[in-house]
Parts: sequence; structure tokens; C-alpha cells
Amino acid sequence: MSAEFRGRFDHAVILVADLARASASFTKLGFSVSPGGAHTGLGTHNALVRFGVDYLELLAIRDEEEALRARGSTAPIVERLRSGRGGLASFALATADIDRDAERFREQGLEALGPFAMERLRPDGRRLSWRLLVPKGESWGRPWPFFIQWDQDDATRLSWERPGSHANGARRVLAVSVAVADLDAAADLYQRTFGLRAGGTDALAALGARRRTFTTDRFAVRLFGADGPGWIAERLRAAGEGIFEVTLATTGDSLVIPADAAEGARIAIVSDDQP
Repeated sequence: MSAEFRGRFDHAVILVADLARASASFTKLGFSVSPGGAHTGLGTHNALVRFGVDYLELLAIRDEEEALRARGSTAPIVERLRSGRGGLASFALATADIDRDAERFREQGLEALGPFAMERLRPDGRRLSWRLLVPKGESWGRPWPFFIQWDQDDATRLSWERPGSHANGARRVLAVSVAVADLDAAADLYQRTFGLRAGGTDALAALGARRRTFTTDRFAVRLFGADGPGWIAERLRAAGEGIFEVTLATTGDSLVIPADAAEGARIAIVSDDQP
């Protein structure tokens, strides 16, 4: 069994066709949205809904030709957006030792791409940089996260990109919900290979699903597998595996923002502060 993962949730990625429009939509939903900048050599740019070190990333194509030249890195984003498959697409877990994580994955027999370097040029000219590790070389629309290690420490990054004050009361990311075709295999990947702590298993008749929960540092990944006809089975049939909801903690009232109001991202905001 893999050693326990000692990292935390970093961010969830929401693919959007128009960054300005998406930023305006999230602002109307009560989020504070700030420009993030452009990714060097990838043809993409982003805006951030930041809570602390954790955030939601609105990611769009800035230069389609450049994005297609990047092939494996961002060409799939172009393809997803062209086919109308924007919205929640992936999520990242932050680690303090990405090289060790890569070694752990190899020991467990899991192929992964990286670690490899990336960077983003902010509107103020500051340059943020990091390394990524991508299990199985794919992350968009997959039922697993990718892993990130920042080159700048948390204090430096938060001094450059200050958390917003969100009118809807949202203050941190509690959990993500992920649809999986094989719940037992996915659970094994998260526990044995990634090293997240296993929580409980429960049945959700209203969704036609079984759910297994895994945690790290006050954050939960909730895996949903179909258990007969129901919403999860329909989701898997229509959209395949992958992240389908982000849960945020709030100081105010609970609410659910439907996907069609948030650029294809279903967001649950809850007053309960426990994953």
C-alpha cells in the first residue's frame, strides 16, 4: 500500500468558452473573480475564484493555434470546448514532494506524465511557476486528480493573488464529487496508489448510487458509482466519468448553483463545515 498522501486540495478547473463572460457570470453568482493571466506557450488564460490557497480556476483558450500546437497539454481543451463539453473538467491536489509522489506511483505500477514545468504570467508581470504530475497522462474528464507542486511558497502566492471576499459567503472548498464507472477500482486507486484516507461507504437511493469518501487535510473526494438506474448511471452514460460537483463551505445559507448557471459547473454551497 502507498504511504499516506500528505498534501491538500489546490484547485478545480472549469473550462469556459469565453473568459470575460464566465467571469461576469461568476461575479453575478456572488463570487469575487480576479484575472489570473496567460500560460506560457499553451494558448490558454484564466481567472480565479480564490478562497485561500484553494480556488476555482476558470480556464479558456486565448490563442487556439498556440493551444493546438501544444498538442497533449491543451489541444484536448480545444476539442472539449468545440464539442460543447465545458464546465468542470478536473481538479488538482497540492503536494510538497512531487518527485517522491512520482516514485510512489511507479512503485504502485501507475504510469504518470511528469513532473513537468509550467508557468503563468500574471497581468502585473509577475510569473508564477509550478510542476505537474498527471496520472496516466490524462486529466480532463477523468475520475482522478492531477498533482501540483508550486515553486513559490503559499505566503508569496497569496500576497500576489489575495483571496476574495465573496458576497455569497463561500470561504473554502470542502469536497469534490466524481462519477466513476468502477467504484471498487477507483477506490483502490485513491487509497492504495494515491494514499488518501478511506472514509465510509454509503448507498444513495435517490441517485441510484453507492458512494465512497476519501479525505486529506479537511478536504474530501466523494466517488459515486452507479447502483442500478438513476442519476449517476445517466450521468455516466451521457458524459462519462469525472468530476461533476464542487462543494464549498459558507458563512451564510446553503444553496445549490445548477450547472447551467455556472458555465457548466454544478456548485453546492453548504453551511456545514465538515467534509
